[in-house]
Amino acid sequence: RAAALAREYLAENTERAVRSDELEAVTGLDRYALSRHFRATYSTSPHRFLLMRRLQRARRMIAEGEPLAEIAAGAGFSDQSHFNRHFKKAFGLTPGRWAALVRRDA
Repeated sequence: RAAALAREYLAENTERAVRSDELEAVTGLDRYALSRHFRATYSTSPHRFLLMRRLQRARRMIAEGEPLAEIAAGAGFSDQSHFNRHFKKAFGLTPGRWAALVRRDA
């Protein structure tokens, strides 16, 4: 149940940094126990879950044609470089290249 509460909280707060003490307050578990439960239930860490929700939101925003700098801020990344780095690591290409492919297919 604690992992589900943490997941719901993270999903509702994707646009901002979520601190471990917030998750501790929501779930009643310390960060280490929560991390173990979360990983056992969802096969990923709470941080990675949050990051992937941000990247999914960014992909939707790219498809809508928003500028990359605005997407970086709107999806909860600290700056465009931070966004580019995580996007490329997760999907294998830069957000600019992704946007070009999306526009070409549309």
